[in-house]
Amino acid sequence: MAQINVPIPAGRTDLRVETLTPQARPVLSRSLIVRKICRLVRFALYLLLACNAFASSRQKTDIIYMLNGDKITGEIQSLTKGQLSIKPDYASSSILLDWTKVDHLESSQLFVITDPRGNLYAGSLTGGTKKQTLTVVKAANTTLPHESVIEISELGSTFLKRLSGNISVGTSFTQSNAQKNLTVQSGLSYQSQQHIFTLTSDSQFASQEKTNDTNETTAKTAYFRQLHRSDWYGGAIANFLSSSEQKIALQSTLGAALAKHLIFTNRTNLSVIGGIGYTVQRDASGAISTGHTHSADSAFSAQFSTFRFDTTTFNTTFWVYPSLTSPGHVRTTLNQDIYYKFSNNLYVSVSFYDNYDTQPVVGAPANNMGASTAVGWSFH
Repeated sequence: MAQINVPIPAGRTDLRVETLTPQARPVLSRSLIVRKICRLVRFALYLLLACNAFASSRQKTDIIYMLNGDKITGEIQSLTKGQLSIKPDYASSSILLDWTKVDHLESSQLFVITDPRGNLYAGSLTGGTKKQTLTVVKAANTTLPHESVIEISELGSTFLKRLSGNISVGTSFTQSNAQKNLTVQSGLSYQSQQHIFTLTSDSQFASQEKTNDTNETTAKTAYFRQLHRSDWYGGAIANFLSSSEQKIALQSTLGAALAKHLIFTNRTNLSVIGGIGYTVQRDASGAISTGHTHSADSAFSAQFSTFRFDTTTFNTTFWVYPSLTSPGHVRTTLNQDIYYKFSNNLYVSVSFYDNYDTQPVVGAPANNMGASTAVGWSFH
C-alpha cells in the first residue's frame, strides 16, 4: 500500500509523523467541503433571520374587511400568488387569506402595488367606492379592481424591510456505497417603487467511495428598473456556473437586458428577458476547451410560474445563449422547481436542472442533468 510520509523539519522534535493513504485523502476533501457548506448555510440562516426580524417591525394596525363581513386587524405583509399574508398582533405567525375573498383594505402605512402590466404604485391603502377595489392614496389617487392588484409589498423605510427570500436544504446518505448528497438552494429579492433585484443560487454536492466528488453550482442575478412608467424594464444580468461534471471551474456571463411581463396575474406569470452579454469561461485544471473561452453572446430567457392558493407552485426558467462571436456555439440552462407549502412559511421542493453546451470541454458531456428534493423556509 502506498503511503505519504510527512517529513520532520530540521530542529523540530514536536511534530507527529502521520501517514495518509490515497483512500484517506478524498475523505479529508469531502470533510472540508461539508464544513464549508455548513458555514455557508449558517450564514444564510443568520441573514434570513435578521431580515425577517426587521421585516416584522411594522405596526399591526391595518384592517382587512372580508366579503363575509369579518374584520381582521393586523399587519398586511404581502400579496403574492393570490395569497394575502397578514400578521395579527394576537397570532404567533402569519395568516394567509384568499385574495378573492377579501372585500377591501385600510392602512395608513406605505406599500408598493403591482398591476398586470407591471406598473408600480406606492402609497397607503383604502377601499374604493365599489366592492373589491383598492385605492392607492398618494398625490394623485389610483383605484384598481382586485383582479388588477397582482402584488402588494411593504414599502419600508430601510433596505432590509424590502427584502424577501428563502433557503432550502436537502441531504441523503446510502450506507451500501457511502454515497452522500447535499443540496442547498436560496433566493433573495428586493423591490422598491421602480427597482427590482433578484438573486437565486442552487448547489449540488455528491460524494461516493472510490469515485471523485462532484459539484454543480449555479447563481443568477438580475437588476431591472422600470422604463418611463411602462411595462418594460431595463437593467443588467449576471449568471454564473461551476460544474465538475462538465469540467468548468467558473463560467461567468455579464450583460445588459430588457424584460417584459407577458402574463402577470394572481395565478400565472410569464416573463421574457432579452439582452447581450460577455462570457468568460475558466476550465477545470487540465481540461481542454473546444470553443472560445471569451465570447460575446446574446441572452434570452423565459420564466414561467403557476400557483394555487396555499398549496403548490410550479416554476420553470429557461436561458439560451447563442454566441455572436462563435457561430454554432449555443449554451442553455433549464430549471424546473415544484414547491409544496405544508406549514405557513415551510415548504418541500422537488427540483430538476439541465445544462447543455454544443461545444463542451474535451471529455465532458454536452448535457449535465440532475434532480433533488429539499425542505425550505421563506420570509417576506
